[in-house]
Amino acid sequence: MKKIIISIAMFAIAIALLVAVIVPLANHGRENGVKVEGQLDTVDSQINTLSGTIR
Repeated sequence: MKKIIISIAMFAIAIALLVAVIVPLANHGRENGVKVEGQLDTVDSQINTLSGTIR
């Protein structure tokens, strides 16, 4: 019985770490990805504008 309680407690700690640490890190990475994608679109449009002017 004691091993079952310890196992449940360890599982609860693992889930708490998942929610408290990994999920916010994943959200932060997703937000940065969206920002970088927008910056890349801006750079692509600027390059296309400049290359059109050169031709």
